Parts: sequence; structure tokens; C-alpha cells
Amino acid sequence: MVQLKNQKENVKVGPEPVRPEVERVIPSEKEIEIEKPPVPEAEKAAPLPAEAMEKPAAPPKVVPPRPPRPPKSGTLIKVEKILEEDLEEFYFSMPPEERKIFKEKGEEAASRIEKMVKTGKTVARKILKLIREWLKLIPGVNRFFLEQEAKIKTDKIVVLAEREKEKRI
Repeated sequence: MVQLKNQKENVKVGPEPVRPEVERVIPSEKEIEIEKPPVPEAEKAAPLPAEAMEKPAAPPKVVPPRPPRPPKSGTLIKVEKILEEDLEEFYFSMPPEERKIFKEKGEEAASRIEKMVKTGKTVARKILKLIREWLKLIPGVNRFFLEQEAKIKTDKIVVLAEREKEKRI
């Protein structure tokens, strides 16, 4: 290919045709204006920070507000303490998903028991049933152990209910 190029360069066909010189005016970049949409007055007055001009901000995530939890009463705190006694080992051996469920069910049982204690209508069978159902959420635990723990916790809650009843009188 190199030889062909050299051959073509050496060959002269004739004089190059003369082109009439026409003066063309090419506008420079400064002269070209692109029409921009009109900017509102409010935006003209306030200059935007450099960061805002570089990247468009993502809309903030909207998280629905949680209703504020009412403060725990003294009775509820005492009931929760009774329910959580001797269960730390089992609780921390659970996977996080089961912990969450166990905690929610425990709080629900504690609030129900608290209502019974506050109204003075404590029925040991109902309390025992609530505690037993809650303790059954612990995986791989002997059912006799669960029955024993439920009974111990029920007895302590009944004693607490009697004390609360005496305070009211």
C-alpha cells in the first residue's frame, strides 16, 4: 500500500481547478446564543450553592410518624421484670427475628396482666395461660420447664396484685 500511495503522489493529472474564493463568516461561539426559558424572580434573587447546582437532591424518604408511647407505669415495669427473670440466656440465644416476636408478645402479655392487676380482677388461670403461651415461643425448651416457669411467674404476679390491691384500700 505504501508503494501505491507514492505512485499516486507522483502522478500529476493537471492543474488543480481554481475555486472562487468566497468569504464565509463563521460565527464564533460567543456570538451564538441559545434561548433559555425565563427564570422566575425568586430564583434570580437567591443564588444556589455550588453543591445544589452539581447534583439534584433526591427527595427525602417519608416515614410515617409513630404514635408516641405512653410512659410505662410502675405496675407494668414490675410485671415486665417478673416476666423477664431467668430468661436472658434463652432470649440472647434466639435469632433476631424470633427475639423481636418474643419481645412483642411479652410486652403484649405484660400489658394485659397489668390491666388485670390494676382493675383488681386478677385470675391466676388467665395469667398462667398468657405466660404459658408467651413462653412457648422459646424454641427447643422442655415443656415441663415452661410449665414450672409459668407457675413461678404467675405466683409472683398474684403476690404483686395483692400488694397493689392493699395499696388502693
